[in-house]
Amino acid sequence: MDLQFETLNKVTLTEQVMQQLAAKIVNGELKPGERLPPERELAEMLQVSRSRVREALRALSLIGLVSIKPGGGTYVGNRIDQMPEETIIWMFRQKVSNYSEIYEARRLIESAVYEACFRRRTKEIVADIRKCVTAQAQAYQDNASAADFNQLLEDEDIYVAKHCGNEVFYKLMQTIILLRRKSALQICESPYNRKTSVEKRQSVAAAFEQGDSESFAKAVSAFFDESVKDFTFS
Repeated sequence: MDLQFETLNKVTLTEQVMQQLAAKIVNGELKPGERLPPERELAEMLQVSRSRVREALRALSLIGLVSIKPGGGTYVGNRIDQMPEETIIWMFRQKVSNYSEIYEARRLIESAVYEACFRRRTKEIVADIRKCVTAQAQAYQDNASAADFNQLLEDEDIYVAKHCGNEVFYKLMQTIILLRRKSALQICESPYNRKTSVEKRQSVAAAFEQGDSESFAKAVSAFFDESVKDFTFS
């Protein structure tokens, strides 16, 4: 198999492996049902350790991009359909024992979804995102319930996913939202966390309005550095 990968630097290697593999799946270079090269070969191609490749494949399998068959290799997912919430949560509880895996998946998927939407932004999309964050700010001021506040966050993320131009990303965002919901509700009980969430999302919305890719990248990075790492699953 003649796959070409970019050489990785030594920062967040697992995440970079995930990004490169996910990109090749989403753009069709790796086809549904196709078997990936063995971990050893992937590690050599990417110039990382096998453990990094293994971590990345496990995280991608949790969100359905690949299927790992014990003793039979790793395959690109045939299709990603929206599953019932109970099924997703059950799978999550059975398979996830290390929060870093779901954090990596969140950072990968949510960043990619927002970036794709940013590239496709229109005046209507920019205005609708501003409406979302305005509603979130008002909910914070009104001391809305954690459930109501979190629903506004989910509404924005689903809207962005719907308008990112990638059906796979849309399905993955739906899954990520379900996986994060329990802890998100816990986080939203804190007024400080709500305030921080509003501020970070306002920065992302401002970057959409400015149309500046550098500002956008910084806003998204700041959101994950300060926000997502606070989520825990219990």
